Amino acid sequence: MASFAQSRIGWRAAKTMSTHILMSMVCVLDFTLLLIAAWFGALGVGVWLEPPLHGLLALAASIGAGTGCIVLASQGGYALDRLRSLQSQTWAILKAVLLAESALITCLFLANAGAPPIRAFPFAFGASALLLLAGFRLGLRALIRRWTKAGHFRRRIAVVAVNDFSQKFIERLQAEPDAFEIIGVYDDRLPAGRVSSLHANTRVRGTIADLVRDSREEKVDVIAVALPLSAVQRISIILEQLSSTVADVCLTTDLAGLTYRDDQFGAVGSNTVISIGEAPLKAWQIANKACFDFVVGTIAIAILSPLFALLALAIRLDSKGPILFRQPRLGFNNRMFICYKFRTMHADMTDVMADRQTIREDPRITRVGKWMRRLSFDELPQLLNVMNGTMSLVGPRPHAPNTKAAEKLFAEVVQRYALRHRVKPGITGWAQVNGWRGETATIEQIENRVSCDLFYIDNWSIFFDLKIVAMTITREILSRHAF
Repeated sequence: MASFAQSRIGWRAAKTMSTHILMSMVCVLDFTLLLIAAWFGALGVGVWLEPPLHGLLALAASIGAGTGCIVLASQGGYALDRLRSLQSQTWAILKAVLLAESALITCLFLANAGAPPIRAFPFAFGASALLLLAGFRLGLRALIRRWTKAGHFRRRIAVVAVNDFSQKFIERLQAEPDAFEIIGVYDDRLPAGRVSSLHANTRVRGTIADLVRDSREEKVDVIAVALPLSAVQRISIILEQLSSTVADVCLTTDLAGLTYRDDQFGAVGSNTVISIGEAPLKAWQIANKACFDFVVGTIAIAILSPLFALLALAIRLDSKGPILFRQPRLGFNNRMFICYKFRTMHADMTDVMADRQTIREDPRITRVGKWMRRLSFDELPQLLNVMNGTMSLVGPRPHAPNTKAAEKLFAEVVQRYALRHRVKPGITGWAQVNGWRGETATIEQIENRVSCDLFYIDNWSIFFDLKIVAMTITREILSRHAF
């Protein structure tokens, strides 16, 4: 049964990745189209085949194309809702082309390429880029609309509260069956026997605690809380319960007297909503992070494969038992996964559930294991977790279910601990490079670790990941906290 459940989770994860893959493909195609625009522009001004100019122009074109894609990403140009409408992308495309042109001009200026045809090249590139990107977006919009009608991008919505607000909300979404699927209604104040009944032709599935549990077992894109503003205390309690979920959370209610920011006010279908909380990483960000993990992980495994073999041999010669240590840990959306490490303890002394933390001079650790832990080599097999999608290179470190601080489970010690699970766990993280690694014997240690993890989640970027990887290599490999 466990393997069947895991296969279902894996299948659902593959389904949820379809949007992320689309975003990655669009970004790659944009980069390719910008390079083609540079080629057309260079041909138009007659300088592409003049050596050594073609090499300079190729470099400048690559920098310009990269700049354009970065600008589009920063402007939300790869969000699915934006791709459905050319009008909503117009400014982002114009800005991307203008800044890509500026990058080209800067490159040519630094290279002291000032001939008249060369000076005309960035403007020929800009005209070609606008035509190619606009044409691509028109075709893509038609494809996305067709795929949406086929249900490929259908968003799964959970509704909180059984009342008139939720009924109207659900009825409006039911008018768009291709775009939305209502998975159920949840309410903590259900009359006896109300569970498994219907509300607006939608199954009532249970309480808010049931919703949190269901959101970890199946895909939930949006959680809509349908309550009047007068129920302030009840809304606050519900939002606190939902804070660890990875779905977007919004409030649909009577809006009289409400103060809100412009960026909080939006819509789910034809329903007006106030955004309360969002998934920490959006589709294009998840795609970028996944690409980063795959590329760097593949390179790392290729480079480190001889070291893997030597370590495996050393473990085999040093003590009896398996080479790899497989431990269940809590990962993305609080789901359990198997984390791989090189075995550093005697096989008959391993602590799979981490009922007892490792300490300095721990008698359970083997001779080889001691120096492997000192150099952090025992963590290297987690690159396999990165490749199978259960971990990232950078993120909050995953913990075993029974890990404790001051004889209390981490979740009991730190109220916001579960928020760490809103992103994939990582081999290294912001907490680790700031010295919060190793044993967590005190409450202060786990509080500081969680604080660093939440800071990372709130401020994620590819450049932040690169910084943490660099700091891990230069600062943490020989850390005094590793043992």
